[in-house]
Amino acid sequence: MSLHNWLPSPQKMSDAVQLRASGFTETTMRQSLGMVLLLGLLAGFIPFLVNWERAASVGTALPLARLGAQASLLQETPLSYISTYFDPVQLGELFQVIAGLPQPLPGWLTAFISALGEWINWPLRWLAVWIVYGALVMVCNSVLGATCRLQPFFAATGFAAAPLLLIGLSPIPCLGRVCSVIGVIWAFIVYSRANEEVTNLPRLRSLTAVTLPLLFILIASLCALALFVLFIYLFAADF
Repeated sequence: MSLHNWLPSPQKMSDAVQLRASGFTETTMRQSLGMVLLLGLLAGFIPFLVNWERAASVGTALPLARLGAQASLLQETPLSYISTYFDPVQLGELFQVIAGLPQPLPGWLTAFISALGEWINWPLRWLAVWIVYGALVMVCNSVLGATCRLQPFFAATGFAAAPLLLIGLSPIPCLGRVCSVIGVIWAFIVYSRANEEVTNLPRLRSLTAVTLPLLFILIASLCALALFVLFIYLFAADF
């Protein structure tokens, strides 16, 4: 099995992130698939080390360590909408009790396994976003008059994962957030350029096709949040 069959050349990646047209051609969907998975693993390596250290410091699994941290934060700065229905101090104590439950494995091993699982989820999440978001963009492309096939489209848009490597620096205070924002914006620009290149749509139409799914996801998320808040309100009203 040749590595070239699963990854584009470094020159192709360099051309793509520099928005050169040559970076979005002569690449297969399988190569982009391998690239997304590999870059997801690389981006998640530093967060994996940080998560392992944080979970190991309290000797528990990563989700429980996070729950304990949220409990401390909740007790220190209780949110008004939570305190309306629940006692934040008691809720925080409950979270801390759950976080301190005994583990069948040594603390450091439990922390390692849970952090490793979180790391493996990085490329899987990237892959899911790449496919689902790409499918929505393809629908918009079709509505706007493009006739691009799926394989060339996904082969080109996979290069948007390259700038997302900057998200891997997110655990670094201050600098990590700046790098994450830059990475997301850069990835959006690369994605838009790739879509324009493979669909031959005018730039404004291509940008519209890439932006509309984001607006749809935002509206759907807000509706889901509103329904959740309404459910909590009705649930609390019953008591």
